[in-house]
Amino acid sequence: MRIPRPSTPAVLALLLTLAGTGCGGDAVEGAGESRAPSAEAGPVERRVLRDDSEASRALRSALERGALEGLAARIDASEGLLGVEAELLRARLLALEGKQLEVTPRVEAARAAAPGDPRVYATAAELHAAAGRLETAREELRRGVEACGMSPELLRAQGVVELCRQGGAARGLELVRRALEYDAELPFTDRLLGQAHLLLGKRALADRRPKAALEHARRSLEADRHELDARVFLADALAANGELPDAVKVLEELELDGHDRGAELALMYKRAAVGELVLGQKARALEYFRLARGAGLDDEALGSGADLLADAAEEAKRAGVAAFEAGEHDAAERHFERALAYDDSLLVVHSQLAVVHFQRQEFLPAATRWRHVLDTSLAEGLELPDPVHIYLAKALYGADEKDDARAVLEAYLEREPEGRWSGPSEALLAELR
Repeated sequence: MRIPRPSTPAVLALLLTLAGTGCGGDAVEGAGESRAPSAEAGPVERRVLRDDSEASRALRSALERGALEGLAARIDASEGLLGVEAELLRARLLALEGKQLEVTPRVEAARAAAPGDPRVYATAAELHAAAGRLETAREELRRGVEACGMSPELLRAQGVVELCRQGGAARGLELVRRALEYDAELPFTDRLLGQAHLLLGKRALADRRPKAALEHARRSLEADRHELDARVFLADALAANGELPDAVKVLEELELDGHDRGAELALMYKRAAVGELVLGQKARALEYFRLARGAGLDDEALGSGADLLADAAEEAKRAGVAAFEAGEHDAAERHFERALAYDDSLLVVHSQLAVVHFQRQEFLPAATRWRHVLDTSLAEGLELPDPVHIYLAKALYGADEKDDARAVLEAYLEREPEGRWSGPSEALLAELR
């Protein structure tokens, strides 16, 4: 099983989670073993004094998060603080915007202005690697080490190159970590760390090492907590470790955040239900099966879960009938509502619940239930055993919706002028006029 490599923006350490061509690949230039300069070739030293003002830090953070709107103007406004780095940030921005032809002139302008700045070579290497030009990226690294000596920026760039190489995630992670040992505030590393852990986690899960996969998933999100792919992978890793309720929560949070994971969530509900059954927790299992149905699984997809829900609904319905006959209307309502939670298609239970409301003179809720029963029966061509339209008319009349009550009776008589309930319907209509 091949584990996908990061997307192009990911290996820029700007890591917008976009679909598209993966960085590197079997057919790209230099996809084999890394031939970049080794970090052990010489001492690693900080050789640049970057501006760490709030404005400059915010610019780098916005690039890394992919918040590109208005960023060009902000870079221009901060050029006095950034110095040559302004050109390098413009190059990164242009690359993210897909304006590849404009990237190289920015890098070269920075190189001409500061030929001894390792950030120039590091940025160039990272941008080449992101575009799949790994050998060119390695050449930039060699030139950078020759011109500047090894630096945290060049270590980070070497890590990017490794992440673009098949099987290079572990080495890439090691290099980025080493760069941070020399410069704890080194920019453009959070998403690199997150992506490296994500790749290693996917590899671990493919190798059936679920505990290691879960650890990498968590570390990926520690570095980059908003990464969608990492959040989805966390759910997979939790499920692989048998932590199904927690996996469900992760997917539910994604849904709440506006990410459509409905299909995955439905299947995870089912997996959680089966897990609860294995533990002997039938009530919890039923709740997960209910949620799975609500999320889109039909009876065939639910399998035995559909039978369990049907049995539970029938049991709750019988309990509701018994409670109603004993005059315990509150208990009856709870049982009927539980039955509908397990199987909302039970029209008889909707009708029974309407009776409970009507007995309490809660006419609008009763009418709503009977309206549902009547509309469903007409849409599906079902023949009801009771005159639900008459019940509905009485509930509407009780709610002071007299015109609607008469309209229900008139509609029935128009549909079935010689119907089973035509006589009582005409009598009630005359009474309501």
